[in-house]
Amino acid sequence: LDKPVFGICRGIQLINRWFGGTLWQDLPSEHPSDVEHHMSKQPYDAFGHSVTLMPGTPLAELFAGQQSMRVNSYHHQAVREPAEGFEVMAMAPDGVIEAIRRPASRFMWAVQWHPEFLYRVDSRSQTLFDAFVNACRG
Repeated sequence: LDKPVFGICRGIQLINRWFGGTLWQDLPSEHPSDVEHHMSKQPYDAFGHSVTLMPGTPLAELFAGQQSMRVNSYHHQAVREPAEGFEVMAMAPDGVIEAIRRPASRFMWAVQWHPEFLYRVDSRSQTLFDAFVNACRG
């Protein structure tokens, strides 16, 4: 039916696996890094690390003029290889994929961070939800 889909955290992992992509099952053991992907302390609306926005993607266009943004991070798994037909829209400094989309779909975006916690302190998080709602209306 090509309904809009917006995946968050485990949602990016589920979407990627459903379409045939692979995951890092345990980042600390399989992809060690200095980037803290599993912030262990609250509050959940605190920033953890930055992500680089891939130029030319809808996510980069949504945040025009910005090359990176800070995100929160509460995961130990992540997209390893994107499923065929998916495009990477953001990446952590250690190469972990943080956002993907499926261009063949009307709106299928997914992020590894938690905008549902950040929207109170970062308007870009609300902008993500606005883009999803607008896709639902369209």
